[in-house]
Amino acid sequence: MSESAVVQLPPESPAETAARWFALRRRKPDSLEEQQFADWLECDPANRRAYEEVTRSWEISALASADPTVVAMRSDALMLRPQKQREYAPLWGTLATAATVLLGLTGIYVTNPGLVHQAMRPGPSPDHMLLHTGVGQQATATLQDGTSVTLNTDSTLEVDYSALRRDVRLISGQALFKVVHNASRPFVVTAGNRQVIDVGTEFEVQLQGQKVSVALLEGRVQVQPLATSARDREAPTQPVAILAPGEQLIAGAEGDVTVKPADVEQLVSWKSGRIRFNDTPLSDAVAEMNRYNHTPIVLADPSLSDIRITGSFRAGQSWPFAEAVGEAFSLKAEVTGDSIRIRRQLKINIAEKN
Repeated sequence: MSESAVVQLPPESPAETAARWFALRRRKPDSLEEQQFADWLECDPANRRAYEEVTRSWEISALASADPTVVAMRSDALMLRPQKQREYAPLWGTLATAATVLLGLTGIYVTNPGLVHQAMRPGPSPDHMLLHTGVGQQATATLQDGTSVTLNTDSTLEVDYSALRRDVRLISGQALFKVVHNASRPFVVTAGNRQVIDVGTEFEVQLQGQKVSVALLEGRVQVQPLATSARDREAPTQPVAILAPGEQLIAGAEGDVTVKPADVEQLVSWKSGRIRFNDTPLSDAVAEMNRYNHTPIVLADPSLSDIRITGSFRAGQSWPFAEAVGEAFSLKAEVTGDSIRIRRQLKINIAEKN
């Protein structure tokens, strides 16, 4: 990709996330999305207040839209807009009230007004750009074709659309895709040494070093090795995997591939601001929590790694997580310098005096 626009996706505020949930629930979300919405409401009182405010704003705007004066003003404004912008008018009128910004000049919807100045600058086509989130941030963007992508913490995605293909490359981190299917223009995600080809679906891709994980929520995807030569494209040396909903593929750096059933609700719980663990080794849970915070959690004793934990924790809240682990397993959590240490309690023997 020779030229690209870099779009930094800042974290969503409760109001912006509430706007996205409100818009999504108006089109009858599936059961998984409803559970994610319920989790998001429960994880922070500010979320519920934000959603109630968005609902009230919608009701007020619906009443105002019928006012003759407002109708006349909207008609005059539409006549002054270029034709392409008029096509977006219904969405703008509906979601701007709910703090969603339409980037009309790039054809991309994002859920944070701070992107407007960056994305509306004259320059490269929106078909070629980078999307990025920082540590502890999450954000959602809707691409020109209507495909929705949600980036998790510290993630970078390259978008490279052409007339024949919709290519995106996960450079780092984790992304959840909800793809608008187009058989004549396939949607292909490249991550590490794997390619995921959409067959009309919702799926998650995570890149950890050279390890690639693909989890399918609904629909169907094809996962295949990344072809590095014409010979590989004509006769792949490794088998192509077709995933069914509820399955996860894990591909290692050496080409080893595992397909297994997965708890997809747990895998995508990060989208609602929660991280769920189910009989997870403490070392893995700590590594996952550290992805969302600049202050790392450190296990002082390697033997603590094998402790298994189950529970739901708020992303980015490392100290409450460390405290909960300490209380559950009689360990000590403490802040030392620029890290949080979890260690065993010191045992003090008091000798009896005769």
